[in-house]
Amino acid sequence: MGKRKSEAFDRRQKKARSESDELLTGGVFIKNRHNNNSEDDTEHDYELTPRTLNVETGVDALPIKRAGKVERVVRETKPKEESDHESDAEPFNEPEEPKNQDAEPDSDDELTPMEKLQKIKAEVAQYASSLMEDPEENIENLGKLRKLTESDNIATSQLAILALIPVFKSLAPAYKIRPLTEAEQRERVGKEIARLRKFEQNLVVNYRDYITLLTRLARVSASNSQNSHKVTPQQVRLGEIATKAACELCLSSLRFFNYRDELFTIPIRRLNRKPTVASDLEVFTRCLRALETLLKEDRDHGSITFDVTRIMCKVIRDKKFRVDEAVVNVFLSLSLLDDYDPNNNKGEEVQKIKKKNRVHLSKKQKKMRKELKEIDEEMRKAEQTVTAEERERFQSQTLKHVLTLYLEILKAGSLEIDENSTAKLLTAAVMEGLSRFGQMSNFDLLGDFLVVLKETMSNIVQERTLQTTNYGIVSDNDDDESGGVFSAQDVRKLLLCITAAFTLVLNHGEIGRLPISFDLLTFVSTLYTVLADISISPDLEFSHKSLRLADPLSFSGEVEKPAVNVSTNAELLLKSLDMVFFRSRNGSVARAMPFTKRLYLASLHAPEKTTIASLKFVAKLINKYGNALKGLWSTEENISGEGNYILGYEKTGMEVDLERSNVGSAVLWENVLLDKHYSSVIKDGSRSLMKNSKDTNAKR
Repeated sequence: MGKRKSEAFDRRQKKARSESDELLTGGVFIKNRHNNNSEDDTEHDYELTPRTLNVETGVDALPIKRAGKVERVVRETKPKEESDHESDAEPFNEPEEPKNQDAEPDSDDELTPMEKLQKIKAEVAQYASSLMEDPEENIENLGKLRKLTESDNIATSQLAILALIPVFKSLAPAYKIRPLTEAEQRERVGKEIARLRKFEQNLVVNYRDYITLLTRLARVSASNSQNSHKVTPQQVRLGEIATKAACELCLSSLRFFNYRDELFTIPIRRLNRKPTVASDLEVFTRCLRALETLLKEDRDHGSITFDVTRIMCKVIRDKKFRVDEAVVNVFLSLSLLDDYDPNNNKGEEVQKIKKKNRVHLSKKQKKMRKELKEIDEEMRKAEQTVTAEERERFQSQTLKHVLTLYLEILKAGSLEIDENSTAKLLTAAVMEGLSRFGQMSNFDLLGDFLVVLKETMSNIVQERTLQTTNYGIVSDNDDDESGGVFSAQDVRKLLLCITAAFTLVLNHGEIGRLPISFDLLTFVSTLYTVLADISISPDLEFSHKSLRLADPLSFSGEVEKPAVNVSTNAELLLKSLDMVFFRSRNGSVARAMPFTKRLYLASLHAPEKTTIASLKFVAKLINKYGNALKGLWSTEENISGEGNYILGYEKTGMEVDLERSNVGSAVLWENVLLDKHYSSVIKDGSRSLMKNSKDTNAKR
């Protein structure tokens, strides 16, 4: 019975379900749904609206106890702005950005060239000003501005390169930023430190790319691209701008910043032979002045001097000495200590304190003292203070590079035959450097320098000699008009060789490092040979810095400026004579007599100041050697029949020789002519020497 009732109930339910399905498929309720459409939409929108909960926005702070009760303290926080919701929806708007970017070129194409230039200037100025105002906040603009330097548009690249100069000069510190270690990268730091690290990292990376770009652009110059059709004038202009930018950065605080070797290499690479193009010559001169300023201003540190010298020596060797002598003269601007001793390898001995006089320290005090020493060392490195030992170390390495380069140039010049060879053209500049830095040279280089100086001097003398291998003497029809006569440039080279040789020997002899004394007879004989040629030189008392009119008969319109040293030939002559007779052991009566006679002969042709200085030097010789020289003023002792005094000009092809001059038969007849000189000072000096010699002879 129960089973039947349940089956009947199931049938009724199934029938009712099928009837309701038929009503739905028949569209009975469609009309009612359309009538209630607006109400359903409202309900649907309400369901999708986010619910707002009344959640407390406060943050619990420390409770306060008042009147024996603990009160809760809630600190309110600012609600989030609607911009957060808008930022979440921003990714959906990103696909629209390319449309705007595509539209920009169309707008640029419609602009005139002047309007485009103004737009580029405004963009570059905006980036630069934002970096100057708040560099840490706008550090991304540094990368954007640096990318503009690589633009294909020449104007954009030029403006960006020039705009980055003041930006880097103001942002970069005067010290190197070291890279972070792995441990420092893993550690958690605060927001300020993380922000600073990001700024420094971006600064170093962009500065590195900027220097790399300048290096690449500076390789193009007007001189090395004259025969190349691939190089455009715009690229040459960019190369000049890049080199000038590097020179300006070298003279700023960036000389202490990262990648300074790469920065110094840019102007050094431009130093080749003297360019003929005006724009290239201006860049060449600016590079020279920048390097000279770097060397002059580095008096206290020495590391910059060492880096510049090391790079310059390497570049000059790579170019096989094919550089202008002004490049070698840059080394004359070195700021070196005059009292530096390169052979003093022993440090100051620290006096040990006896055990009984030592202060007793506990382990804790010793540990604390050790920590303080480490802190002081770190602070000293941070402040870039340089000790005397470090300064001498930099100086010794700098001198080693410079003197080794000088020696290599002299050796290469002595092996070359052509007078216009690359190494021979640098001989005068090397002599200038040796006369200045020779006193600080190392003892190990002394022998090599003396050999090379003798070879250099012998080559100059042999080129001007009257002797020939074919006939013994030069014939009258020989085309060589320079035989036996030394030009002003040759005389200066010879004087510099003599001065450098004596400077090298005297420096080591005074300190007592030479076991024997050197007899520099070759240098003394050469000095005697060129005395007459020195006196007839019109530029005897002038250097290249002296203000005077150019020679109208000269083939070249420009005045030659081979020397940076302002010493004139007259000053070099007196310096050489002083070294021979008063500062070394090479002076003797046998050598003083021919030099006295030769100086009187030279005084007849030399200018007034040189003649006065020569007479004063003769007076010093008389005071040193006494009566042995005063016989030159008397004819009584010379009537001995031993022959005549040989000047060296009596016969064709005769050479001036110190040993064969027969000075014992010489008489100073030049006093008669000097007594009639137009200068009263010279008259008085000549008469004074004559009077002293007569008084001495009368006392006998």
